[in-house]
Amino acid sequence: MYGAAAAFGLSGGYSAYWPGVMTLASLASTTSDRSKAMMRVELLYGLAGLVGSLVSGHLFLLYSSSVGNGTILLIVSTLLHLLCLLHSIFLLQVKDVSKVDQEENYHLLSHASRNAYVSESAAEINKVNLVLLFAAAFLYDFAVGGAVEILGSFVLKSPLSWTATQVGYGNAAGCVIFLTSYLGVAVFRRCVGDETLILIGMLSFASGIYFMTFVKTTATFYAARSLNLFALIPLPTIRSLISQQVPASSCGMMLTGLQITLKAASMSYIPAFTRIYQNTLDWLPGFVFLLSSIFTVLAMIPVSIVGCRTAKKQLYMRIQGD
Repeated sequence: MYGAAAAFGLSGGYSAYWPGVMTLASLASTTSDRSKAMMRVELLYGLAGLVGSLVSGHLFLLYSSSVGNGTILLIVSTLLHLLCLLHSIFLLQVKDVSKVDQEENYHLLSHASRNAYVSESAAEINKVNLVLLFAAAFLYDFAVGGAVEILGSFVLKSPLSWTATQVGYGNAAGCVIFLTSYLGVAVFRRCVGDETLILIGMLSFASGIYFMTFVKTTATFYAARSLNLFALIPLPTIRSLISQQVPASSCGMMLTGLQITLKAASMSYIPAFTRIYQNTLDWLPGFVFLLSSIFTVLAMIPVSIVGCRTAKKQLYMRIQGD
C-alpha cells in the first residue's frame, strides 16, 4: 500500500492529472467558450464522483470465501484507471482551436488595434494578472476547503447530531452544486465576463457559509446550502482566465503551478481550521464558517482588480481602434 501511494505521488498524481485535463479542455475551446468548457468538465467529474460514491459502498461489501471485503472494489478501480490510460493513449485527440480563435480576433480588429493586440501578445505572459489570479485561487480554496473539512464533523455533533442517513442526504445535496454551478455558467456568461462569473460564485459561497455559522436545525442547514448553488464556478473560471494570460505552450505549466498552489492551500487549511474548530466548539461551533466567509471576501479583491485591469485594456484598444 505504501509503495502504491509512493508510485502515485512520484508520477505526479492528481496534481499532474487534473491540470492536464484542464489544459486539453483549454486548447480545445475558444476564449469565449473556455469557462463553459471547463465547467462542463467539472460537471462530468462531479457526476462520475456521485455514481462512484454510491456504487463503491456496495462493491466494498462484496466478498466470498476467497475474496475479502474491498478486493472487488480495488479490482474495479484498477480496471477503470487502466481504461482511462488506454483511452488517453489510443483514442483521445484534441484539436487546438486557440490559434483559430486568435486569427479571428486579429481580423476583427482595426489596424491600430491590431498593433496593440500584437504588442500585448509579444509580452506573452501577463504576470500581474497571473499573481492576482493565483492569490484569489489560494484564498478561495483555503476558505472552501477549510469549511468543507469541518462540515463533516459539524453535522455529527450538537446541535444537528445527524444520523448516517442524514449525512448521506447532505452529501447528495452537495453534489447538486455541480449541476447548478454548470447551469449558472451557461446562463450568466451570456451577459457577464469571466471576472464577474467568479465574483458571483464567490458571493454565493460567502453568503451560504456565513449563514451556516448560525445553523442549529436541519432545515436551516439546507437553507444555507441552497445559497451555495454557484460555489463551484470560481476555480474552473480562474483556470480559464489563467489560460488566457499565457501562450498555449505555457498553459499546462501554469495550470500545474495553480494545482500545486491549491495543494499548498490544503496543507494550510487542514491544521488551521481543525485547531480553530476545536478551540471554538464550546461557545460557537460555526465560527470557522464565519472565518471562511471572510477569506472568501478577501479572495474577491484580487479578482475585482483583474476585472478593472481587463476593462481598462479593452477600453484602450477600443479607443486605439477608433
